[in-house]
Amino acid sequence: MTDASSSSSVTAPGGALAGVMDALAWVPRLVVLHLCWTVLVLLGGVIGGVAPATATMLAVLRGEEAYARIPARFRRELVPANAAAGPFVLLGTCALLDLGLGVAGLLPAWFMPTGLVVAAPLAVLAFLALPHALCLHALRPGAPATVIWRGALAGPVLLPIATGSWAITIMAAVIVSLLVRPFGLLMAGGILVTVTSLVLLRTWQSRLDIVRSVAPADDGVNR
Repeated sequence: MTDASSSSSVTAPGGALAGVMDALAWVPRLVVLHLCWTVLVLLGGVIGGVAPATATMLAVLRGEEAYARIPARFRRELVPANAAAGPFVLLGTCALLDLGLGVAGLLPAWFMPTGLVVAAPLAVLAFLALPHALCLHALRPGAPATVIWRGALAGPVLLPIATGSWAITIMAAVIVSLLVRPFGLLMAGGILVTVTSLVLLRTWQSRLDIVRSVAPADDGVNR
């Protein structure tokens, strides 16, 4: 019994240390992802760069594209990624701009509270639908934009746990970035790409794999 307890006391710190080392190993990768993502967003004119930059870095993170091929991949993603996710970027930007100007008192008096009631839900809708659109575009790059939009809007309902986990993680990262500025300046974009890939994209992949495996069985029954 003494041996078991002493063994567990030795193993636990070792396991904790391994976890810390694994986390630290991600720091350089997050910094590189963030720097690449930021440059691509700026090259796309910010609003027009968010979707293709994120799609490009998702491909890099998943091993589909090498770092040396980032510029070429970004050029290929400019039109399709913006077609798939650009409307949500634009919607979210306009809604947040309205909210900011309204709270600052720079909009007509009628905006408060009428405009606030409209702008706030639209901002939340865009915030939640955008990552789903990017994930669906990554998994089904040839799908029509309208199909991607419908899937993105249904994503929070179809995948509530994954969506909630993604939103909580991103909001926590935003809060930490505001409190610790170097954190946001060096890793914010990398965290966005990584969390989107690990939480949402993998969940969508599993769901689509299930749908694909069920479809042939249904065809066989119908025949």
